[in-house]
Amino acid sequence: MKNIDSRGHVTGQSIYLDDIPLRENTLHAVVFDSHIAHGKIVELDLTEAENYPGVHAILTYLDIPGENQIGGIIPDEPLFAEDEVHFQGDPVALIVADSKQIALEARELIKVKFEELEVVTEPREAAEKGHLLIPPRTFAMGNPDKKWDNCKYVFSGSTEQGGQEHLYLETQGAYCYLMENGNVMVHSSTQSPTTVQRTIANVLGVPMHEIQVDVFRLGGAFGGKEDQATAWAVMASLACKILRKPVKLSLSRKDDLRMTGKRHPYSADFKIGFSEDLKIQAYEVDFYQNGGAANDLGPAITDRTLFHVTNSYFIPDVKATVYSCKTNLPPNTAFRGFGGPQGMFVIEAAIAKAAFELGIPAHVIQEKNLLKENDRFYYGQKATGVNIRK
Repeated sequence: MKNIDSRGHVTGQSIYLDDIPLRENTLHAVVFDSHIAHGKIVELDLTEAENYPGVHAILTYLDIPGENQIGGIIPDEPLFAEDEVHFQGDPVALIVADSKQIALEARELIKVKFEELEVVTEPREAAEKGHLLIPPRTFAMGNPDKKWDNCKYVFSGSTEQGGQEHLYLETQGAYCYLMENGNVMVHSSTQSPTTVQRTIANVLGVPMHEIQVDVFRLGGAFGGKEDQATAWAVMASLACKILRKPVKLSLSRKDDLRMTGKRHPYSADFKIGFSEDLKIQAYEVDFYQNGGAANDLGPAITDRTLFHVTNSYFIPDVKATVYSCKTNLPPNTAFRGFGGPQGMFVIEAAIAKAAFELGIPAHVIQEKNLLKENDRFYYGQKATGVNIRK
């Protein structure tokens, strides 16, 4: 099957958000966000910015007719901060003006005072303080604690995995305008049109059928627009509905990098035990997922981590726990692999450490423990159709 977008991408004929012809009287929006990682909003003065020539409105949570909430799996993420900010880049207000340049100039005139609060960015520290986004999740088979004494070799250690920026070609953005009967047409750079539609309807307090979302193509965002494209489409729709004019919101690359989440960083502790012939007898791992300030898609990503804990190996006794930690970073999100790579990395790190300590190549241990037909993964699924070549 040929990639139908290849020719358009290479020749520059593919249509992106910035290629959509703007309607007459289109306004441009810029987000005013928090410059601190955690704090109470003591004072927000919009007066000078609101009076700046060319500014039509500055919207906050007070202007939302529906619910100030964009959380997908768990409703824990306000569209605009109300009395507290939780990360640098947390949206506080939306400036809507005749041009993007005017909106940017007005943004510099907004005055805000914060009462700064404790900042936590490391997941282990968050876990120690009890700052969890959801309760810990554990998958287990057998009982590793009863196996350690019978193991010939036991190794333990820790791993650290950083996040990754998606760096999609087109930054986050949306273009909205009114249709008949006050319905809103939304051109959104998203991987999840239905999520955008449902969330806009919730924030505007209207039925979903009053929102139409148009997307030229899906793919190429590596997960970065599965959930995180939603906020900007909602903001543009809100401004469009209130001002009854077309509104475009397109983040600069700098704003996009600062305000959006990445692949979840993980810290982990592992313990692995082997028989004399190097068969893995037991494996235990605790993951500390850096979720950022809100869940986003984190709960589903933790599940995928747990499903990939043993990678392609048969291990009879396993216990794996994920702590989804709340930190003062932008909410982290989907990234290709969706939590699976983080789970697989740790078992490979454990095998690599064991191989180093034993003075043998890692592939010797890997080959001895590869799944065979009808082996069971540690969560109970039988491995069938196994075609692993040594």
